[in-house]
Amino acid sequence: MNTVVPALALSGVSKHYGQVAALRAVDLTLARHSVLGLVGENGAGKSTLISVINGTVLPTDGELRVNGSVVAPGAPLAAARAGIATVFQEQGLVANLRVHENMLLGRERGFARAGFLGTNATAALARDVLNELGIAIDPMAVTGDLAFGERQLVEIAKAFALGRIYPVEPIVLLDEPTSALSDKETQILFNSIRRWRDKASIVLVSHRLSDVFAVCDHVTALKDGTVNGHWAVADATPDMLHEAIVGRPRSAGYYKESEQREDLGEIVLDIRSLTVPGQLRDVSLSVQAGEIVGVAGVLGSGKTVLGNAITGAIRPAGGEISIRGKRLKPGSRSDALAADVGFVPAERNIAGVIGMHSIEWNLTLPSLRSFRFGRWPVLSAARQARVTDSWIERLRVRTPGRAVQIRNLSGGNAQKVVFAKWLARGIKVFVLDDPGRGLDVGAKEEIYVLLRDLARQGVAIVLISDNLPEIIGLSNRIITLRSGAISAEINAPAHDKPAETAVVPHMV
Repeated sequence: MNTVVPALALSGVSKHYGQVAALRAVDLTLARHSVLGLVGENGAGKSTLISVINGTVLPTDGELRVNGSVVAPGAPLAAARAGIATVFQEQGLVANLRVHENMLLGRERGFARAGFLGTNATAALARDVLNELGIAIDPMAVTGDLAFGERQLVEIAKAFALGRIYPVEPIVLLDEPTSALSDKETQILFNSIRRWRDKASIVLVSHRLSDVFAVCDHVTALKDGTVNGHWAVADATPDMLHEAIVGRPRSAGYYKESEQREDLGEIVLDIRSLTVPGQLRDVSLSVQAGEIVGVAGVLGSGKTVLGNAITGAIRPAGGEISIRGKRLKPGSRSDALAADVGFVPAERNIAGVIGMHSIEWNLTLPSLRSFRFGRWPVLSAARQARVTDSWIERLRVRTPGRAVQIRNLSGGNAQKVVFAKWLARGIKVFVLDDPGRGLDVGAKEEIYVLLRDLARQGVAIVLISDNLPEIIGLSNRIITLRSGAISAEINAPAHDKPAETAVVPHMV
């Protein structure tokens, strides 16, 4: 009887950091020419497991086999030669290199002749891979000139190009590949995955359960470093996966609609005729105390630009923004901060936190004046520590302590610190751009509870998101943007939420 050898097989893989077990006796199998979904909470061990597979983390115990052959642990080059390629959630491209140069970065030796790199050959190979994936990006384009979503597609093409360099079938590890993609780009990716299944085997890490059901054959759930379930996708349900991920059944009120505040206060945020050439056209909007206003739109609609304008990150050409009747200086982040406007950016690790600094440093940064000794330019370290520890406890941030560098936290815990730094300041307006991006279902639910608490305290919230069910479930009102202008305003009371089909036509 012939046994089909899997593309990838992990047996008893464990990883300990001191007394902390990141992975505990994990068994995982990826069948050849299949797509395996890997799901779990932030901190469940997914990133560590991916790092063990690609050789960047040396496991404490266990074995890794590719096509039946043992691969040396903790050896990135050995993993690459076995065909293992990773597309990380945080991009690793060099902005000033061309697309084809990034796609073959570190693999150029095979294209060199007499010490010179054959640019035509690398560009041709890159073009072939991009065309086969259905990605309409010029391989000669400078990578830094591309939009974030386009750069993510280049990362994906770079991984698939590995199969052209080494004589192996690639095993592609996709870590949150759709988190920065538009719906159209996501469909391109999914169609590409389906086309490449006869030439590659794929592990898809995603917090979007819809991704798993759209393109995966099997799904494995991790919880606290162990496998908490494995199913054929055809036999799984969203509620089943939710319970395996967070350890409890999914709440019927996932978006906490029953806690939606209807008795709204005075107007806190008032926007009049806001204009940014080529991006926003005569946008007017007001948000009351305790109200959550969702802003929906496709990529390029202007929704992110609106958030940046409110928070002073960009200077509008016309219009005005007022907080409680006081007009803000256009394009002034310090003026917005002084008016207690908080901001959670979509690219958290780039614009939301400073990764090399501690939790305490990040959390107290917007509120440094409150930690001074009277008028003296000296900060109270004891008070900073006390406040930080308080918020770590209140938001249940999983960390050994306040001195941990924030880049060492999981995505969900880092996002809690981003929230905490504004909550500690006592904001009046909170602008959030895709706050659930890259977070698991359990972490998202905790964020939703925080938003309801803030609304109850009278904070005016602007929620920008690519997740339409999230916007509908959380918002009192929904504003849709199309080509930089408001195309509709849709009421979303707790007892009568609009259907997605009522919102989408105003976005496209």
